[in-house]
Amino acid sequence: MKSNRTLVLTSRFPFPVIGGDRLRVYHVCKALAQESRLTLLTICQSQEEVDAQQPEHLFDEIHKVYLPKWKSYWNTLRALPTTRPFQLAYYDSAEFRARVDSLLPTHHRVWAHLIRTGQYIEHARGIRRILEMTDAVSLNYERFSGLAGARDPRKYIYALEQRRLKRYEQSVISQFDSTWLISRVDKDYLGPDDASRVEVIPNGVDTSQLRFRLPEKGNAIAFIGNLVSAQNLDACHHFIHDVLPLVRRHVNAVFRIVGNIPDGAAASFRRVHGVEVTGRVESIADAVDGAICAVCPVRAGAGMQNKVLEYLALGLPCVTSPIGLEGIAAKPGRDLLVYHSARHAADQIVRLFQDEPLRRSLAFAGRRLVSNEYSWERTYASVRSAVQELTPKLRASA
Repeated sequence: MKSNRTLVLTSRFPFPVIGGDRLRVYHVCKALAQESRLTLLTICQSQEEVDAQQPEHLFDEIHKVYLPKWKSYWNTLRALPTTRPFQLAYYDSAEFRARVDSLLPTHHRVWAHLIRTGQYIEHARGIRRILEMTDAVSLNYERFSGLAGARDPRKYIYALEQRRLKRYEQSVISQFDSTWLISRVDKDYLGPDDASRVEVIPNGVDTSQLRFRLPEKGNAIAFIGNLVSAQNLDACHHFIHDVLPLVRRHVNAVFRIVGNIPDGAAASFRRVHGVEVTGRVESIADAVDGAICAVCPVRAGAGMQNKVLEYLALGLPCVTSPIGLEGIAAKPGRDLLVYHSARHAADQIVRLFQDEPLRRSLAFAGRRLVSNEYSWERTYASVRSAVQELTPKLRASA
């Protein structure tokens, strides 16, 4: 019987496990559950979330607080003339705060996913507090707001938010016993005064769910991602308009977008000749059958691009922007290909279509890399180690 209890705070119900945020929550909690009983306290912004159940017994208790979106929008408007980050204001809930305060005394540690919920425990005492920051959101916003030609109106909100958010992210680290990031790039960007408080714990990939196959037949260029994200949406716009036409001058390729996507964006992309949109799928491996390679044309972002790990696990030769490589210990030319311009990206893709030995070499090398370095079991071990190291630190400072 596990003797200790961990309180988990999230800003959305973590099931189904779709998208990078939920994937991170799910696997970190799987690691925590190996040594602790878990209580989930989560914000829900839809009736669907309120009614949803966990598909497996991960949490011993689940508490939900409904925060209507109209109230979040009102909170954000009120924060506009202040210096408070919109990320905090949007998820401000007196009811959630009261539930946090009532649950803390019966738990041994609290793990808060993102600063959205970390704000509720930054001044709590008498309990071990872990902030799962995942990545430096301000780095993502800085990059996206500076993009030339980005069509998403969110870039203007990001520009307004970026400075206040970076100040908060840099300062809040000192308020927690430990802060977790998935990439050293993000840690260096934030430059915390006390680097010992920050743990870099990369994401993993489930190779058992991602069937390895050699890219021998087909004409598709795959992209996997959640296109609710402004960064992924921009990446697809950029690839379709700046790279795909250059590729199609030489090979009869189609660009296949796999993953959750708003209806409007899906309709717009489907009108472009040479573009396929699958939407959300049950099996990523099945959805990329017939793909010769995959791309990560992100122009903004932070942390790690899970899609790159998935490509490598699937045996799909990956062509990525430099940002897509960040946080991943892959060697360009051996494990994947990196491009530095639209023309360079197109040349790399055409080369893969025409060079089967290169495709096979990258496929085997990529799968070997994720199997050796990016299994979720390694992440679980890092999570357990970070939690175990936290106890003597606290005793020493007591």
